[in-house]
Amino acid sequence: MLINTVILFIRDLLPIFILFCLVSTCVSPNVTDINKLLKLLKISAFGVVATYCFMPSMAELFGGIGIEVIQTIEILLAYFCLLFASSYLITGNQLTALQSHLIVIGIALFIVVNASVFVVFLDSYMASTGSMKNIMAGLAIGLGICLSFSALLYFLFAWFIKKELYLLTYIIWTLFLSGQVSKIVSLLQQVDILQNSVALWDSSTFVKDSSEYGQLFNTLFGYEASPSMEFIMLYAASLLIFLCCFLINSSTWFQQSIDSAKGKE
Repeated sequence: MLINTVILFIRDLLPIFILFCLVSTCVSPNVTDINKLLKLLKISAFGVVATYCFMPSMAELFGGIGIEVIQTIEILLAYFCLLFASSYLITGNQLTALQSHLIVIGIALFIVVNASVFVVFLDSYMASTGSMKNIMAGLAIGLGICLSFSALLYFLFAWFIKKELYLLTYIIWTLFLSGQVSKIVSLLQQVDILQNSVALWDSSTFVKDSSEYGQLFNTLFGYEASPSMEFIMLYAASLLIFLCCFLINSSTWFQQSIDSAKGKE
């Protein structure tokens, strides 16, 4: 029970910690403003509680596949909100009011999806066992691991920004969000909306999905030892979207720089 709780904590909540590290250092540094944080926490808490309370009703929607469909929609919405609000990594310009709101919405949806899954699993564990000590110990260990790892990432990303390594941080941001959005493939395969296809390759000889490195790589950039064609297609589509976003923002920033230089002349 102790190990399971730690694994669940890291699997479901570590992505939230990593997202906060990336957003607060690279994507939208002003998101740590106290007013925005309070608003974000209120929205997220309400979403998690509502999801937990209405989970049985949600499960009956869409012919019994409501939870998977709703989670897929939430992940996609979070992905596009965070995507369109990531121009700071390319241009270095302050985000607009709309982009700031999209950041808050995207983070809130991301938290709701991951935290609600963790709360449901934790509730089932608590109902099936009488040993609260193991659960509390597992939560403490999982929180300690997440805080330690995210602290290291925070200072690493802050150093990248200090050295103006915006392209590198944009690549990390791209891989992280692409890995997260690719999780909808497994969700849709669980309810047979997508068919399980043969794995394109198997790299479990080097890094297994169940290993510590496999779980860490999965959280950081969506690593799968035996990816399906659907997974690769969605991952590649996400990378292509980020590339298009990069080119559009880069050309806009370049044109603005030229216009500014002409204006000074």
